Amino acid sequence: MSAANIEVLYNGVCPVCRAGACDLERRAAAARAGVIFTDVAQHSDALARAGVTLDDVRLKLHAITPNGALLHGMPAVAVAWAATPPYRWLGRLFQRWPFTWLGAAGYHITAHVLWTWNRACGRW
Repeated sequence: MSAANIEVLYNGVCPVCRAGACDLERRAAAARAGVIFTDVAQHSDALARAGVTLDDVRLKLHAITPNGALLHGMPAVAVAWAATPPYRWLGRLFQRWPFTWLGAAGYHITAHVLWTWNRACGRW
């Protein structure tokens, strides 16, 4: 990862997470947006590099910003969106109050529902 890139860590075992990350990765690559996607199910070394556990990423998407900040949940989604057309406006919106709070609350609930669903399906 170069210093100018955002690295997004996601769990490709979850079909919903994989679909969202793959779509955003395709759009980011086409736009040369500087967003790199790492599936921690295939590249577990990224966990140590970010200082997170597999369960952390199973629950919420994580992003490492160019300045080295580690974001998780909706802030990580927002920073990836803000760098990627056509979601730039949405990413910028979710980086402003009150949308930061509303997005984080919605993401938190959705993440826990997905966690429970994936556990029930035996994915982890």
